[in-house]
Amino acid sequence: MTVDYIIIGQGICGTWLGYYLLKENKSFIVYDNNYLQSASNAAGGLINPVTGRRVVTTWMAEELLPFVWKEYNALGDALNMQCINQKNILVFPSATDLQQAFIERIKQQNSFIQPPSVARETLHTIFNFPFDVFEISPCYVIKMQALLQSFRAHLKEKNALKEEVFNEDELIVNKDCIEYKGIKAGKIIYAGGINAAQSSYWKNLPFVQNKGQALVVYIEGLDTSYIYKFGHLTLIPLKDNKWWVGSSNELEFATAAPTDDFKTRTIASLKSILKKDFTVADHLSALRPATVERRPFAGFHPQYKSVGILNGMGSKGCSLAPWFAKQFVQNMLLDEPLDPLADVSRFAKVLAR
Repeated sequence: MTVDYIIIGQGICGTWLGYYLLKENKSFIVYDNNYLQSASNAAGGLINPVTGRRVVTTWMAEELLPFVWKEYNALGDALNMQCINQKNILVFPSATDLQQAFIERIKQQNSFIQPPSVARETLHTIFNFPFDVFEISPCYVIKMQALLQSFRAHLKEKNALKEEVFNEDELIVNKDCIEYKGIKAGKIIYAGGINAAQSSYWKNLPFVQNKGQALVVYIEGLDTSYIYKFGHLTLIPLKDNKWWVGSSNELEFATAAPTDDFKTRTIASLKSILKKDFTVADHLSALRPATVERRPFAGFHPQYKSVGILNGMGSKGCSLAPWFAKQFVQNMLLDEPLDPLADVSRFAKVLAR
């Protein structure tokens, strides 16, 4: 069997890469074992243009927001589903310095930050909050699990999916092609998240394992028109009164599994915030493929031109993955340049070791 590409992983990067390759009528096989604890499966699906205690605009937000709205809607149309919704964030600062940062951004006319569109009196009947409240707009929520499952079904229909673990020991890399278990391809692309850090081709890249945990809780009667953010806790509406509540950013951890400590602390925080009852339905945990520079890895290995990577999106995968997947495909097919801040060739010396 011969195809144009082999893609490792069908998380958010592999999904977008596959979508753009299909649009160009390219053939490929995706290897993905449907690991439920993957970062994409555990993600809340939030696209937020504002970040940090200094309340700054995220990298490329002005370009990304209109792009992701257009592209996710197009992908949804192709899959006959709605996979993106606009839901603005109501932010409840947890300290005076954070509140002041929001006030300063409004004075500076930051286009993403504004006073709340919900009366503060109404919010006080639902939440306990000692300071003011602000609104971030526009923000988007991606229906991650539904999107991944729908595209997975699409791949199955096209016989383009192998539901098995990829074993790099069986990969043969030639000068102008690769072979794997009887399949020949022009190129192989690692889009499988943090697992790429164990690859003999990519292990020298400055990956950072960032553990994130979240709870899924039932909350009846909470307005699903908004996302609610209290410090490190963000409440994102799912469906059927379920809410995603997270997440942690852990750089030191003993296990990738969910921990009782996170669950206990998060429940305590929710009880102090919410004036409504809630019950815990699930506890999620995953390792994000973050990077030291907080910039993605895209492109081909400087020594093995048939081995590529699309990875390292960290906690911004919902917004960065479609942008860099499209750029990657244009680079492969049209020789258009990759963003130098994401081009993996910036680590040519490290990868040559």
